[in-house]
Amino acid sequence: MIFTRVPSAGSIRLLPPPNVYHINRHSYIIGLGTVRATELPGHLMNRNKGRDAHGKLTIAIIGGGFTGATLAVQLLRHATQSLSVVVIERGPTRGRGVAYGTLQGWHLLNVRAARMSALADDPDHFLRWAQTNFDSRVGPESFLPRRVYGQYIESLLQETEESHPAEFEWKCDQAVSLARSGDKAEIFLHSGNTVVADKVILALGNFPPSNPPLPGRTPNSPRYIPFAWSAAALEQVEQESNILLIGSGLTSVDLAVALRAREFRGTIHILSRRGLLPHKHTAVTKWPAFWNENSPKTAFGLMRLVRKQVKEAGQHGTDWRAVMNSLRPFAQRIWQSLPIQEKRRFLRHVRPYWEVHRHRIAPEIGGLIGYQLLNHHIQAHAGRIIAYLEDKDGVEVSYRDRKSGKEQQLRVDRVINCTGPETDCRRLDNPLLASLQNQQLVRPDPLFLGLDVSPDGALIDANGAPSDFLYSVGPPRKGSLWETTAVPEIREQVAELVEHLLGISFPGATEPAKTKLSKVLHSPVAQEV
Repeated sequence: MIFTRVPSAGSIRLLPPPNVYHINRHSYIIGLGTVRATELPGHLMNRNKGRDAHGKLTIAIIGGGFTGATLAVQLLRHATQSLSVVVIERGPTRGRGVAYGTLQGWHLLNVRAARMSALADDPDHFLRWAQTNFDSRVGPESFLPRRVYGQYIESLLQETEESHPAEFEWKCDQAVSLARSGDKAEIFLHSGNTVVADKVILALGNFPPSNPPLPGRTPNSPRYIPFAWSAAALEQVEQESNILLIGSGLTSVDLAVALRAREFRGTIHILSRRGLLPHKHTAVTKWPAFWNENSPKTAFGLMRLVRKQVKEAGQHGTDWRAVMNSLRPFAQRIWQSLPIQEKRRFLRHVRPYWEVHRHRIAPEIGGLIGYQLLNHHIQAHAGRIIAYLEDKDGVEVSYRDRKSGKEQQLRVDRVINCTGPETDCRRLDNPLLASLQNQQLVRPDPLFLGLDVSPDGALIDANGAPSDFLYSVGPPRKGSLWETTAVPEIREQVAELVEHLLGISFPGATEPAKTKLSKVLHSPVAQEV
């Protein structure tokens, strides 16, 4: 039975069915009997509504970085039914996350402006916005500051909030656990409040890295910074002479740029197993698509195929970038075509080379890093760390050189962990994921690259059954999709999930995989990155 408050008396009157459990500011489902609003338990008064008596669908999005923000925007832009969207984000900024929360003007996007629209149904949206709100000279090939892209996402959220004030809510809080309650999901927040929703989407983004093996380091080593994006990473760096960055991917490039912006004038050492740094983008001619469903299904077979194409590209006056660009539309299909043992082989032997060739940096940043390397202001090292010894004056890091096998030492003032994000959810210090795993509502994917997810984004439980209320989007789907961290891939995931949740045909969204594959294969030229 539904009991609703009579405004004039503050009492409760009995209404006819439907007999649906629901709590909100105006109506309370208590069961049989009569109660006053003031007699309700406090935790019930704090609940956010799920699907109400009028059929409103409530979708809760946990995570308010780029992925969660654009999902909220697209759900409300394309809703054809009564809908409420709640975003739960513990951080102070909206839509920016780590990537777009930087204040450094030299932190540039790694993708051209023409491909950075947040909206799958409006490919030029970001380009138009940037020309209007940032600089009229912005062109399709421009690599813009990431902080500008953060402003763009914030503007989308503001527009959505203004046009859907009653349907959109942003909660600055942390989701710490989740439980199923009938046909609803109840999300428990750090503040003590709860949110009740029909569907829950995990838009958790990338997780912080784990600590790399550093024999000799203690938990209280003050010169070791475990997270490159913490405030401590750049504190008082202008007073130091040598800094070591562990890891040589995109994060280390960002930190090198940030260190120079903070007037660190000493030597930046970058150390990783192979010492490979990301390559820069350059303009190349398009290269025809060459992968198809009959291509090799082994990691080494694919490497041979790519090398053959690179050789042919060189003979036609272009370089390997054109070949890599032509693979991008197929990256997820290629990954899904590989048997599990070949995926493991790829991760062991090919992954570092794929990362530095596939995930490239803006030409301006590439030029800056190249100049610093040429003048030895940045020094790249390849090897495995075998000892870490910290004293009051600095840190001595010993590593086994990859090429010579000899032990080498670096004497530095601080060490910053710039390794990639942790993907094994069993190792994460995340109360929400711990709760979901303890309840067997989710499980890791077989490669421990994220969470096990069905093709429509539904999370798979410990028994192998896809959820009917719990979904994921973005980096946690890496195990099933591989390429799932860049804007062009995530916006397509968002579009597909909007289709699924709302039961609509999304304008401009990704076509079914087989149809898309067939069209691209029969196109004379693949899409350009």
